Amino acid sequence: MGMQIDLSKFLTPQKIKDYIKSSPVQPRTITSELYSRDVDTYDSPVYPYAEIQEVTGNVPLVLRGGEAVNVAGDVAKYNFIEVQPIDIKETLNPVDILNMKALGDASVEKIVKQKINKFRRIVLDTIEALAAQSISGKISYQIKTQTGLDTFDVVFGTVKDLSPATAPASLKDLYKLLVDMESAVQEKGYGQKIKIYAGKTAFAQILDMAMSYTGKTIYVEQKDGGLYIGNYFVKPVTSGYKDKSGNFVKAIPDTKIKMIDTAAPFRLRYLAIDDFRANLKAMPLFVAQENDGKSIELEAQSKPFLIPVTDAIVDATIA
Repeated sequence: MGMQIDLSKFLTPQKIKDYIKSSPVQPRTITSELYSRDVDTYDSPVYPYAEIQEVTGNVPLVLRGGEAVNVAGDVAKYNFIEVQPIDIKETLNPVDILNMKALGDASVEKIVKQKINKFRRIVLDTIEALAAQSISGKISYQIKTQTGLDTFDVVFGTVKDLSPATAPASLKDLYKLLVDMESAVQEKGYGQKIKIYAGKTAFAQILDMAMSYTGKTIYVEQKDGGLYIGNYFVKPVTSGYKDKSGNFVKAIPDTKIKMIDTAAPFRLRYLAIDDFRANLKAMPLFVAQENDGKSIELEAQSKPFLIPVTDAIVDATIA
């Protein structure tokens, strides 16, 4: 006789939303600091290019009765990005489920909740990898096909690079570079809340310059997990992700710094799930039970799409 255990009452959209809300699993650094302010669903399997690039900054006034200024960008409105899903599954131990079922629904729900937390962690890790790539101005992420691994590519724009011909030799040189980088961000209409992410080698070099600085004109303090230099905060970022070849790729290259306006409208959208069991609706995480009568299997799906603001990012290689 096949398994006759129905977990659907623990897998409703509201239940999953409640599990996520109470989960200790939270977004990682780049996702949290750049993309967590504007998270929403988008009830379509595709996303329009026209909504990626937005006009920002000041615009001209319009003579009364005249035509309004178009702030939707110049990209064709009917070009779309076909966003690809995260799709993972796991077979539950039927013996454990049967034993727990004898103890009541609360015990079964506990197992289901643990699995959803695991799925959530994997989804967030994948989102963080996409977020790390996105701040380069391009996503080129591994995608599973019927013949193996390929790449899913989206180009968002060009990130300006102000790498000096010679690496800064002193804190004064570095500060001048940071001022130039901030000016470049401001020229694009951003600069409200500046933060600098630094790779491992770059941060070590900045720290060395800061600790050996004896002048009085530049404020220097090490706290909050980073370094304050004047009115700039530099944060080391050593996290990363694995590419399709299994190589570890740093979110911020070791020798590079990235200045980012974290108040810019970075967006995270969850698109529609390609599954009739989800009613083809958009949601952060959809989990369903596979019913084959022989095992208890849970399948989780999510379709995140991250939209960076490339004009709010400036790079520099300093080490």
